[in-house]
Amino acid sequence: MKGKRIAIIGAGPGGIAAGIALSQAGFDVKIFEKSSVVTPLGGAIILNATGIVILRKWGVDVNDIFAAREPQFRRHDGHVRVKFELDKSLLDKAGVTGWQSGMMRAELYERMLKVLPEGMIETNHTYVNHVENDDIVQVNFANGETYETDLLIGSDGINSEVRQQLWGYSEAKHLGIAVWLGWCELDGSDRNNIIIMHDRKHQFGFAPLIYKGKNCYEWWFVEKCTETQEKPDDVMAYVKERVGHFADPIPKILAHTDPNHQLFRWVVKYREPLKKWSKGRATIMGDAAHPTSPYAAYGAGMSIEDAFFLAKFLKGKNLSDLNELQEGLQKYESERLTFTNKTTAFARFLGKFYHGLPQPLAYMRDKFLDNSSIPGKGISKGYTDEAQSVLKGILEE
Repeated sequence: MKGKRIAIIGAGPGGIAAGIALSQAGFDVKIFEKSSVVTPLGGAIILNATGIVILRKWGVDVNDIFAAREPQFRRHDGHVRVKFELDKSLLDKAGVTGWQSGMMRAELYERMLKVLPEGMIETNHTYVNHVENDDIVQVNFANGETYETDLLIGSDGINSEVRQQLWGYSEAKHLGIAVWLGWCELDGSDRNNIIIMHDRKHQFGFAPLIYKGKNCYEWWFVEKCTETQEKPDDVMAYVKERVGHFADPIPKILAHTDPNHQLFRWVVKYREPLKKWSKGRATIMGDAAHPTSPYAAYGAGMSIEDAFFLAKFLKGKNLSDLNELQEGLQKYESERLTFTNKTTAFARFLGKFYHGLPQPLAYMRDKFLDNSSIPGKGISKGYTDEAQSVLKGILEE
């Protein structure tokens, strides 16, 4: 129906989330995916309480998702450096036991797809460009097909073609780090917190999760790397050599990980933040708008939030009326752009702080972390203060 048509490019977590939210807001939504099958990339993810609350509002089954009580930064030997300051009453109101939850990406897809209206996703559709007229957008695909819509949303990741058409080319810059993502089945003792450990050069983090009824851990190993650094031949030996001296349960986690099926490597890149996302009848969301690093642990979560606020500010609007459409998109940007830019900037800072300092400064950094509460308070504030404000606002809806 004209005035209600929305086309989304990309069937990642953000695109699927937008499909759910916007269809529930009364819009006629189509999601176009370039692959032949909708397949999650990578192993496990972290969702914070805001993402869990939003998914629950949409009818996605999250009741059995395990939430760890609090994130902690620790030294490699287990010494606690940072305990995150959380509003426990806010978490109680949200109906969660902790701020962050580990979850397998495949399971998130499966649960979201159960709520997504059948037939919404069109596979084998690679976006080429779009042409905007006075009252419609024509989207052109590599297979020769076209689609007319009132609003185009680019949810096509860090290499977004929609973003490039809207705002021109921007370089995907190497952040200087790579992350190995893994998971394993293990009924370990430390299942109450999400732990991030550091020595002078490396980070190893882990989060408890439940997958197919079994106690598991997801984990991530972060190291400094060049953009063209090759993968090692023996991945587990490589990781163990660098973090084998870290405190329990890290040696056990590595021993229970199958490197042939449970590992994914990500060389982290970023783009300079935009000052605006929307133009005419098109906008962007998720990694297309604000690609982030693993230090945020917030990529999928921010995409879900983007979808929530897009639907909130577009609901009830006649999208064929350009003024109405742009009013909704402006509210969406006002809610999300500054917040996500600050979040991704803080994550980039932490990546450089922990992996980009020369040895003398890294030594001083570690002494400061071990003997002062100031950096810990800054890290906690950067991670959670504004994110908790977002959660509070959503709970008050």
